[in-house]
Amino acid sequence: MEKLSFKVLDFEGPLDLLLALIKKNKVSIYDIPINLIVSQYFDVMQQMKEYNLEISSEFLVLAATLLQIKSRMLLPKPEEEDEDDPREELVRRLEEYRKIKAAAAWLDERKNIGDSFFFKQPDKIERPPAEWNYSKLTPENLVLAYKTAYTRMERRLPPPRQSFEGIVGHEKVSVRSRVRRLWDKLRRRTKLFFKELFVDSKSKPEAVASFLAVLEMVKMNRLKIEYDESGDISNPIVTPGGEGELDLSGIEE
Repeated sequence: MEKLSFKVLDFEGPLDLLLALIKKNKVSIYDIPINLIVSQYFDVMQQMKEYNLEISSEFLVLAATLLQIKSRMLLPKPEEEDEDDPREELVRRLEEYRKIKAAAAWLDERKNIGDSFFFKQPDKIERPPAEWNYSKLTPENLVLAYKTAYTRMERRLPPPRQSFEGIVGHEKVSVRSRVRRLWDKLRRRTKLFFKELFVDSKSKPEAVASFLAVLEMVKMNRLKIEYDESGDISNPIVTPGGEGELDLSGIEE
């Protein structure tokens, strides 16, 4: 069975009556004068009996709650115990009810806001029937369309790797091979000027690898760098050093 809702003396329930009494006495909801409010609350309930109106159980429950709060506030508080305000729970309920009532009033003002608006239904636009020219649907045109689409796809693809060769690539030269070549050259001539070590270098990577090969051989004591009697240090003399076969195992490629 559906629950009935009704107004009693223009108050929708006990919380609404309590808010009206607080507003009438111009007191704060957070500091309710419980003695005054309880007295006025029971006066309204007495009027309800005089009008032969059935008092809802919700009004009776709130009346009992108010009497309990009043009795707790009249009792002396122990000095050692820090007891909570007995009105705190009632204040919380009143605050929530006030927010809900304000939201309901805001929605009630806007319930008919769309009654004055009229909307036009979209027009149906008849599209002309598609015309197909079957005379152009030939195998040749199909192949041509495929080639056109494939050409467009190729333009969107990144260029092949071979197109970057010589632009961003770099030449790899083995230091070990330059050491072997330098050693063979020194064994044939036994003496070379420093500049002659780079005569056969055709690129910068080969020149760098040749210079690293000289450093490796100096570190292995298989190459000596001397200066001529004139004191010219711009082109020193390079001669082989050490004995035995040249060990290339410790040199990186």
